Amino acid sequence: GIQWKTKVNVTYVANGPSRVENITFDEARGHYVIGPPYIATAKDMYKITQKWTEFVPRVHDEYPHLLAEMFAYCFAAAHLNLPHRVAQSFMVSDPGAGGEGWRLIHEMKDKVCTPPQNLNPHILHYCQRYMLGKWFINKYRLRKDFMSCDAPLLREPPPDIAKQYNYQITPDGERREFKMKTGPSRHAYMICALIPRLNQAARYYKEHHCKGKANYDETYIFHSEMS
Repeated sequence: GIQWKTKVNVTYVANGPSRVENITFDEARGHYVIGPPYIATAKDMYKITQKWTEFVPRVHDEYPHLLAEMFAYCFAAAHLNLPHRVAQSFMVSDPGAGGEGWRLIHEMKDKVCTPPQNLNPHILHYCQRYMLGKWFINKYRLRKDFMSCDAPLLREPPPDIAKQYNYQITPDGERREFKMKTGPSRHAYMICALIPRLNQAARYYKEHHCKGKANYDETYIFHSEMS
């Protein structure tokens, strides 16, 4: 959304008048709801970074929370009248959101866990928690010693989990129904993409640092049992 504009005092952040005051909702949402990766000329990016670093402390004064530095980037680009063309197929992150590359996932149909390479988004933004049945992954719940010699690897999901479940069960035992028809396939894609990649990183660590005494058991789950 356009919280980068609505959650702050524009005059205070800009330290004076700013064109941000008069930006319409459509302009703000269409050209300044943005995140990395950014592509710009060196000249334009230099201008943005100068204002970005100037605005960050004052945005944080107004909005002392996560994303303050990203709000400041959006504010700086809008203040300088440097609109961005937003590409919506680079990244997926939030299964409940629009404006991401989920159309590619929908085109995979029943192959979300074995996707054709040409349909994979370029970036998985590991920012949410993903649940399907009892299959679950969340970076804040991942054990702190996961990247170690003793910790087990994550249990990897079967390739047909998108067909097996149309509900979620949290690690605390709460059952949730999907509000969106596309929910199961989106969550399945993220689970099937993230868990093997986390295991791949952990295996690399074990192979290079554990001197043959590593735990390679794929037994780590977030529920007491999976049935």
